[in-house]
Amino acid sequence: MPSLDLPPHFRFGVATSAFQIEGGWNADGKGPSIWDTFGHTSGKVKDDVPGDVACDSYHRHRDDIALMNALGLDTYRLSMSWPRLLPEGTGRVNPAGVAYYDQVIDDLLSADIQPNVTLYHWDLPQALEDRGGWPNRDVAEWYAEYAALVFDRFGDRVNRWATLNEPIAIWAGYGEGFFAPGRRDAADGRQAMHNALRAHGRGVQAFRAAGSPGEIGIVLDIWKRHPKTDSPADIALANAGDDDGFRFFFDALLGGGYSDRIRARLEADGTMPEIADGDQALISEPFDYLGLNVYSRVVVDSEKNDGTKWAQSDPFPGGNFLDNGQEYYPRAVFDALELVRDDYGWSGPIHITENGMTDGPASAADPLDDDERIRYVRGFLEWISEGIRAGHDVRSYYLWSLMDNYEWSAGFSAKFGIAAVDPATLDRIPKKSALWYRDLIAAHRATRTSQLVR
Repeated sequence: MPSLDLPPHFRFGVATSAFQIEGGWNADGKGPSIWDTFGHTSGKVKDDVPGDVACDSYHRHRDDIALMNALGLDTYRLSMSWPRLLPEGTGRVNPAGVAYYDQVIDDLLSADIQPNVTLYHWDLPQALEDRGGWPNRDVAEWYAEYAALVFDRFGDRVNRWATLNEPIAIWAGYGEGFFAPGRRDAADGRQAMHNALRAHGRGVQAFRAAGSPGEIGIVLDIWKRHPKTDSPADIALANAGDDDGFRFFFDALLGGGYSDRIRARLEADGTMPEIADGDQALISEPFDYLGLNVYSRVVVDSEKNDGTKWAQSDPFPGGNFLDNGQEYYPRAVFDALELVRDDYGWSGPIHITENGMTDGPASAADPLDDDERIRYVRGFLEWISEGIRAGHDVRSYYLWSLMDNYEWSAGFSAKFGIAAVDPATLDRIPKKSALWYRDLIAAHRATRTSQLVR
């Protein structure tokens, strides 16, 4: 097994997103998002609990920063709520929203924690959904207006930005319907994915036009499909799953356009998006870093596939399993690093922007005793170390997540945090993994200091 050996410049953080932690869903002039609407619709979220309060970070962000400071974090990955800043999605700016993020950023910097801000983490303003949402080609210009506002107001203090987080979630919302806004139209879903990439390009352009310091990138998730056997059927299923899951985005961003394999399949089923002149040039706008979210792999078995577009996992691929039922396969992060270099020629900076696991049934006895999470994170950090030794420019790691939060359609049933949140008081209570992470960071910082002194 690889050892944990990270360079002095390597940084540690945690990640969250606005909708999952902020609450304050209609406070101080904020407009509704598609997730507000989705959560208020019966049957869409587990136990029909909306994200109206979440972790109440809108009112308790200083508690979050105090916890992060106590853990010794170098950096914090957060997102901004588009409808908190632009309640109608375009046009009128909400001063209270600007003031909130001004305060969050200033408080982070006062604690010597560098903010890493994602512009879009799935919470499209409902007002823009009412105008067609992501399938409407105008969304790229709506997004560009929002991005320009953000860079103008906060670009002097934030040095790392991401345009989008896991745009595959847009397919889940428009093509499959199990995420907001709950639409099930495959053609609209593919067009929405294409338009998200166009919006990314417009966001990069807005960043360059603003002349802000720092860097901008995009965050994509890789769940690499491994065929159970070498049979043509298993290989084809793995390829289809990779195409649907991440290659659609990588091919367009770094590969010069959608692959012939993707085009052939989407044209055959009538879901190939409309591509206008100039779209590919816009999508290919050069960006500064690549953010990767990696949790595990998916082993596919054509004999167990139910015929849906999503490749089904073999429930017993032969690996180690966590108490929550997920396979423990920390090599997944190394495989992802190799994939982006070997298949797409990426040799630039990489940040592991999400990695973590949800509590399993064993945590019910003592929610703060999460030794398995420690083993999980340690294993991934060991394989990140191996990736760095193999020449990959990995610069930071963000553990998902700071605290148990609102986990989308799962509501509060999935707990990814290194801190528990008391349901009555909303107090943040560090788990065993938080203390372990604190000590890991302190040891790395001490090593870093000793190396710099020499």
